[in-house]
Amino acid sequence: MNTATTTLLDEVLPEFDFGSRHGRRVAAPPEWVAEAIDVVPLGGTASLLLKIRGLHVPSGSIRDAVVGSGFTVLAERPGVEMVAGTTGQFWALREQAHMERPLDLEAFRAFDRPGWAKGAISLRIEPLEDGSTHVTTETRVRCVDSAARRRFAVYWLLIRVFGGWLRRYFLRRVARMAEGAQ
Repeated sequence: MNTATTTLLDEVLPEFDFGSRHGRRVAAPPEWVAEAIDVVPLGGTASLLLKIRGLHVPSGSIRDAVVGSGFTVLAERPGVEMVAGTTGQFWALREQAHMERPLDLEAFRAFDRPGWAKGAISLRIEPLEDGSTHVTTETRVRCVDSAARRRFAVYWLLIRVFGGWLRRYFLRRVARMAEGAQ
């Protein structure tokens, strides 16, 4: 795995205040992993936990869930990497009511509303020399100002473990499906 490669996420949100990265080796070729990502739903447990947080996440693929919950796909290399982003006051009690979907990548990059933040998530597939695949999900948040940074820091302390669990849960489901295709 070449970790020195510039990713689409690096191009979309190179500077960030908070970040989280989770990865998993999958004993299947990249094409099978990409196919699994396209069809694996988040699942009942993940959907229930998101509903508890007050987030409505539509059923369907991860793309359906991301776009349906207020994100815009900002950059994509099909079968390799997808980056989606949104803006908001993620720490608000009614989080989705305090989010605004950016129109496009330029609107996302230009966003600078005081007291708000912008967040981007990526899903990346990397082939490994042995024929297996490394799949990674990464989250980055850039706060517009120090007030937003302080609020987000408290929120991040509370939500980071939950967010990490969700991402590892999704990666496990993708791995099971891709590896079961053999």
